[in-house]
Amino acid sequence: MAPETMKAWTHSRAGLPSKVLTLDTLPVLAVTTPTQVRVKISHCALNPGPSIVMQLLPFVFRASKAIPEMDFSGAIVELGSNVPVERNLAVGTEVFGSMPIGQHVKKTSGALAEYIVVDCDAVVKKPGGQSLEQVAGLGVAGCTALDLIKAAKLKTGDSVLVNGASGGIGHLVLQMCRAKVGETGKVVAICSSSNVGWVKELGADEVVDYKERSPIQSYLAGAYDLSRFNAVIDAAGIQAIFNHCPDYLAEGKPYVTVGPRQPNYTVLGMISTIGLMAKNFLWPRILGGVPRPYVQVAAAETLDGLQELAQMVEDGKLKVHVGAKYKMAEALQAYDRMLSGHAQGKIVVEMGE
Repeated sequence: MAPETMKAWTHSRAGLPSKVLTLDTLPVLAVTTPTQVRVKISHCALNPGPSIVMQLLPFVFRASKAIPEMDFSGAIVELGSNVPVERNLAVGTEVFGSMPIGQHVKKTSGALAEYIVVDCDAVVKKPGGQSLEQVAGLGVAGCTALDLIKAAKLKTGDSVLVNGASGGIGHLVLQMCRAKVGETGKVVAICSSSNVGWVKELGADEVVDYKERSPIQSYLAGAYDLSRFNAVIDAAGIQAIFNHCPDYLAEGKPYVTVGPRQPNYTVLGMISTIGLMAKNFLWPRILGGVPRPYVQVAAAETLDGLQELAQMVEDGKLKVHVGAKYKMAEALQAYDRMLSGHAQGKIVVEMGE
């Protein structure tokens, strides 16, 4: 039986995590529909998206007290009366999942807490081969990586450039690229020198240090102009790499991205980013637009996506790299690390004692 109260990080105004978050005590949420499950959270993985929501979304659109984050892992402690038998979920089942953005915004519910209640379609059984700490990072980042890969339309033997290959999304994209292009294909990864070793272990044929090869777009133009890529997947949103991609991306091949990196998490920063998105999508070639297809992905976590990720982990084709782990009381430090823009893999917060 779950306790009546739980610890959770909460905020009641928009702003930076260090300015608005408080470690709070709240009532444990109840299972209110027949298909919901209650999960005792073991780990919460941080993502930039929920942080943007925390900093920019006015509380006129939010629950009066919000709990940040959406991705989690843990064990089921209660099921609704009509959870489908074929889901193979029971009290005690270890799962990972992601809270839908609508529920996250409208209710006092999030993953940076000891308990969470979601529909059973928001969780899947934890696969073998990875810990709860690792699979907590699969939800948002993993589903985004899946959509990036599908948009790139890679096939066996292709060559692909992955920017941001050591990030939360990028290191998953890298592994998926390796599986798609096979041994006859080529995967080139961009990251910093401190990450070269483990990024290469995940399947990169070549790793380019963007600090050593600055400006990176000039290096790419010189190194790959005679063997241009079949796709560029930008998991970091570096505008200069898109602007110059015709120098290293084959004619007609896609530049697939998570969107331009925001200069800062402010309203002006968001407006600037939206302007760049519009320019990248709409600016015609005849007026100087980049002559390559621009594809921007905004993934939504789905049961099919979570199940596909679980199967990839089970088959040994995907693993989550946890670059930093923090205790629940250290969540503010975890946010500082993520917002620095130099996180390695996923940042995970261990919940409870």
